Order: sequence, then structure tokens, then C-alpha cells
Amino acid sequence: MKKLMCFFILTLLVLMIGCNQEDRSDKTEIVEISSNVAVEFVKIKKDKDFVVTDTEFSDATESNNIFVYGYYKPDKDKSIVVMIDYADDYKVKGIGEN
Repeated sequence: MKKLMCFFILTLLVLMIGCNQEDRSDKTEIVEISSNVAVEFVKIKKDKDFVVTDTEFSDATESNNIFVYGYYKPDKDKSIVVMIDYADDYKVKGIGEN
């Protein structure tokens, strides 16, 4: 009985670790694609070079938005944020400037 319980706990632990790594891999891919989409969007719509400095997933419940932060090259003092819905084929939902 102890062997069965140890096997069950070990299997559960391995599954939890595997799922956590998959989630991190998915987020890394979303960040990479969203950053590229933001750079391309700004290049096409604003005819400016956008440099990505940071990304942040929305904390809102059931939100699939990611915020891509950066600036227009070479003006580092003006911060820009591009909001992207990664569940809607990486559709740009908005862009804001400070």
C-alpha cells in the first residue's frame, strides 16, 4: 500500500512540474510573437521604429491581453504601450503614448 501511495504522489508531482513548464513555454512564445506584432504594427501604422522594453500579461479575469511596452527609436523619453489580444490571432487592440 505504501508503494502504491508513493507511486501516486510521485506521478502527481511529475505531472504538475510538466504542466508548469509547458505554461512557461507558452508564455515565452506569446511574448515573442506579441513583441514582433507590436514592432510591425508601429512600423506600418506610424512609420516609426519601435523598441520593446517590457511585456506584461493583463491581470483582468478572462482577459487574453498582453501589454508590450517600449519607445520610438531614438526617442527613449517617450514611452509607448501596445495592447494585443493574443487569443484573437494577435490582434492589436490599441496603442498609447505618454
